[in-house]
Amino acid sequence: MKPFNTLTRTIAAAAALVSLPSLAQAQAAGASGGMVQMLIMFGGIGIVMYLFMIRPQQRRAKEQREMIESSQAGDSLLLNSGFKVKLKHKDERFFRVELAEGVTAEVDPSAVTMNTTAMENRANEAAEKAAAKKAGKNRNN
Repeated sequence: MKPFNTLTRTIAAAAALVSLPSLAQAQAAGASGGMVQMLIMFGGIGIVMYLFMIRPQQRRAKEQREMIESSQAGDSLLLNSGFKVKLKHKDERFFRVELAEGVTAEVDPSAVTMNTTAMENRANEAAEKAAAKKAGKNRNN
């Protein structure tokens, strides 16, 4: 029985030596496959963050910048502080606004939340467009 056990051990050791390179290749392939999965996962997370966080923030910043650039003297503005003011003069660095009659202040353009005059104009245009569309439907009937 001893020669059989020795023969079995020898064959098992030889098979292990022969299969070691293929085992190492399989482990390396598994590791690189895991690396690819990890890169795909991080890429997906990056795309989701861009679509849901970075892009909307850039869009809001662009709208804010356009609103500030399109503001003109005489427009009513709403500030971050909650004050509704009238724009008197638009400077390169500051807006001079009138808080009350005779009371003026300089504010940073980034403190402007909304141009209420522009909002009212857009609302009026939308109402006129809806009325014209409704009138056009009534004429066809």
